[in-house]
Amino acid sequence: MNLPTTVGVTGGAGFVGANLTERLLAEGCRVIAVDDMSAASLRNVADFLDHPRYELHQFDARDARKLRRTFTGCDSVVALAAKKIPRYGGALGTLTVNTESAHAAFEVGMAIGAHVVFASTSDVYGNAVPPFNEDDAIILGPSTTRRWAYAVSKLYDEHLALALAEDHKLQVTILRLFNSYGPRAHPSWWAGPTSPFIENLLDGGMMEIHGDGRQVRTFTFVGDTVDGFVRTLARPETAGEIINIGGDEPVSIMKLAEKTQTALGMTGPLRAKMLPVERIGGKYQDVRIRIPDVEKAARLLDFRATVGLDDGLAATVAWHQMLRAEREADAQVAGVA
Repeated sequence: MNLPTTVGVTGGAGFVGANLTERLLAEGCRVIAVDDMSAASLRNVADFLDHPRYELHQFDARDARKLRRTFTGCDSVVALAAKKIPRYGGALGTLTVNTESAHAAFEVGMAIGAHVVFASTSDVYGNAVPPFNEDDAIILGPSTTRRWAYAVSKLYDEHLALALAEDHKLQVTILRLFNSYGPRAHPSWWAGPTSPFIENLLDGGMMEIHGDGRQVRTFTFVGDTVDGFVRTLARPETAGEIINIGGDEPVSIMKLAEKTQTALGMTGPLRAKMLPVERIGGKYQDVRIRIPDVEKAARLLDFRATVGLDDGLAATVAWHQMLRAEREADAQVAGVA
């Protein structure tokens, strides 16, 4: 692949950002990462903090002036910095961080002449008719339900990106990500159900299933998500396009819970408890079915997700178990000291 020499990444120490960095360094790229560390961890990037082609700068990606100084010389910019669905509050932060950080990345991209790859979300489709095509009508819930703040902020960012492309020649490709999971994901619902399911079971507790568990998703292993970004970075001619990046293996949340328990080697009845959606707060509304149409990604990027859910869950479980082993070892050392 003909990849850019230097890539700037906002949200670079987060889940997708750290996994993308690992792949880009392996491909021979230089990576300049920016993260305010509000939802990231130095553990995510510990393996390459001393890499000669890696830099990590800790500041708010909304600071366009500082971001431009940091990313000057970058051939491409990947805009990942964002806050996720405000389940229990924080809609204002989701709206402001997502719109302001995206705007800053777009401004910097235009100023330095870089191709910007913007991370949007499958959540923008809302409850559209599946499988979701990039040109399909979007069906979002009311503004009185704060969970839609995330989708609305990302949809605004998409409109802003395309308007800047039309009026100011911004080179931008928009990727709509479908339920990425895997190593380095945040252990809470910030990263979707996979991580908290694993953590709950490892703690000896019960997986918490929101609603009836019949919601359908396609989960995308982070290695495949990263491959979508890498292929996009290698194809700046995709500027102006919106592309779904996701797997094609639909599964219900209830089935995901069963598979997670199996991945941990646990047998017997399902260790799960049901939580009515109304108890999540803020008049929470869920998406019943989220399945991507992946034809465009195949056509423009030659992209197909290759990691099946069983294999992806096995790798994710191994990551969580490794972190716990590290923490236990650190605690023992601290106890001796």
